[in-house]
Amino acid sequence: MPPWLLGILFALLGIRSLTNPDRAAAFFGYAFPNGGLGLSSLVGHSASWALTIAVCLLLGLIRKERSWFYPPMMLFGFFALGRIAATLLHGAPVHPERMIPELAFVGLLYLAARQTPASTR
Repeated sequence: MPPWLLGILFALLGIRSLTNPDRAAAFFGYAFPNGGLGLSSLVGHSASWALTIAVCLLLGLIRKERSWFYPPMMLFGFFALGRIAATLLHGAPVHPERMIPELAFVGLLYLAARQTPASTR
């Protein structure tokens, strides 16, 4: 999957988190909070990480600087690490259908970063 497509998909996911949080909650497997801090946290957290991924990927492609690919790589890597920790430390079920794409995105972005020039600043 090319980085520009990944950027667009995560931009759409971030917008959906802002405008339709009940569908975003279902996508992530969360129980939809009825209001208050839970709803605020769901919208804020899911929109912020998705839009950060989208903006960083698109800036990396526009500016042709590999450093913009590193934040999304770290987010995806930490998502997978969090899933592993949830399983090992808290007994959560393993979800390879979520972890495999996250790790694949880390690999794809690593390859994209290697093909992109380093910043000259």
